[in-house]
Amino acid sequence: MNRSNQVLFLLAVILVFSLSCNEKEDDPVEPYKVAMLAEGHSFDDMAFLQSCKEGMERAQVDFELELDYDADTTTDQYIQRLRYYCSNHFDLIFAIGYMWQDAVQSEDHMFPFTSFVLVDAALSKSSTNSASILFNVDEVAYPIGFLCAYWADTHGDDNPALGYVGAMRIPQIRQFTEPFNLGAARYNDQYDRNVDTLGVYTNSFFNMALGKHLADSLINLGADVIFGVGSVTGNGALLKAKERGVWAAGMDVDQYYSFPEVSDILLSSAMKRLDNAIYDVTAAFVKDNFPGGDIYSGNLANEGVQMAPYHDFENQIPDSIKTEIENIKAGIINGTISTGWD
Repeated sequence: MNRSNQVLFLLAVILVFSLSCNEKEDDPVEPYKVAMLAEGHSFDDMAFLQSCKEGMERAQVDFELELDYDADTTTDQYIQRLRYYCSNHFDLIFAIGYMWQDAVQSEDHMFPFTSFVLVDAALSKSSTNSASILFNVDEVAYPIGFLCAYWADTHGDDNPALGYVGAMRIPQIRQFTEPFNLGAARYNDQYDRNVDTLGVYTNSFFNMALGKHLADSLINLGADVIFGVGSVTGNGALLKAKERGVWAAGMDVDQYYSFPEVSDILLSSAMKRLDNAIYDVTAAFVKDNFPGGDIYSGNLANEGVQMAPYHDFENQIPDSIKTEIENIKAGIINGTISTGWD
């Protein structure tokens, strides 16, 4: 091959290589595949699961994700459901609720190229491809208990009382109910009052009829304000409060908006900003900064938990009570006030 032919050959090779690189650059990037798995009837539950879905939908818009939602009331298929999505090459899986803990810890080492997020419970074993999302909900349940005690004391009968209906007697529910009671006790101590607290657990997240029935019993016992704690069952308690003409407090999201049927009786809601947490962890994953082995913690200081606005009661709650609630929140943040939850 003479010199001129060699030059032509080299130019042809460079041209082919350049075209090949341009073709690769122009190839569409495959979207990340993300699944959200939960135990329940639907992600549109007007509470916990709906907030998770809203965060995921925000992430889908911003990061062009391929999403799949899987809600099911089956309680013995957690591992099988995880394996289905892992085997179908999903990149990120959110498992919503404490009931997924064992399944996630069973499967994360089996599928090292999938990232797992356990929402609302802590993983007992650390792994680089799994993370937890937790919320210090006691930090908002405590001031809401104070608020509800004030309201029952000033708007109830001669024997004011609060009532809560908890879905299950598990830490994730007790972290609402027990600080709620202690917040009411703080009101009693501060103002030398005697607002009683009543409560019951149902052993189900998905039994609206039972939630209504038990709330009705608490109201018959004198409860002036009902705290509905736990998905569909808690919503049933709120509905019964509405039917019986008493007041209520919601949970997980601002139920004034998510559950408008009871908006006019809601003093506030103890909010987990699940939407923000889901979005933040997804964004970290997309940006190659997945918090594997760590815990994303939502608290008052980072606004991962919040008291919902007073809405219809904004002008009925005196400034002195609002100021005291802000002081309580500040004390919780700086550590001078304990919610009683470790």
